[in-house]
Amino acid sequence: MGTAADSKEVAAAMLRASAAFGISAIFGGIVPSQTLPRRAIASRILIQEFPRDWADRYNSRGYVYRDPVVERLQTERSPFSWREAYDAAASSADVLLIGGEASEFGLENGYVVPISLLDGNVAAISFGGAQIDPSPDDRSLLGFAASYALGTLLQRRFSASRACGRISAREYDCLLWSAEGKTDWEISVILGISKSTVTKHILSVREKLGAVTKAHAIAIALREKILR
Repeated sequence: MGTAADSKEVAAAMLRASAAFGISAIFGGIVPSQTLPRRAIASRILIQEFPRDWADRYNSRGYVYRDPVVERLQTERSPFSWREAYDAAASSADVLLIGGEASEFGLENGYVVPISLLDGNVAAISFGGAQIDPSPDDRSLLGFAASYALGTLLQRRFSASRACGRISAREYDCLLWSAEGKTDWEISVILGISKSTVTKHILSVREKLGAVTKAHAIAIALREKILR
């Protein structure tokens, strides 16, 4: 997945890896607020591998504003199933609309993995299929795949080559020592700065590289030869 050229290849890799769980469709992006203008929705989509007719209907009719899954993502930061979102939805009419029409395309249930981003936004991957009931171990695998995929897709939006030129010397030092397995506290002792400053530098590097986690930032830096 890390070598995938675009979102279509990332989606294809994820579908191959998750087919054993009954997953046949994947949708992901930066979660929109319920008040975001429709014209701004498309720019937040990172991956969309759903039946074409369902995707066209969902997008053209603005179903994002009525989708119980999107509603739950406004406040929920732990993974959940579509069924859990439907059961907790404020409008039963929206459940009938979205759940009913999605089932026409073989999407009876799904599993959603939200991930908080550095800028305060939330991204999420939604896996869909006819019958999905992942075990705890399967959920862990799906969570890892979602995190990695979102990191890969977001990183492609933020050119690592451009980011490299914006990483300061101190940020580089913090990332380098992190790659050596040092904790933020150990790095603070080595560099003679506070632990909170180290944490701030690591967060800044993650933002510049479009990384979801510290480990993902290190992986990007190694791949892009920022770290050697």
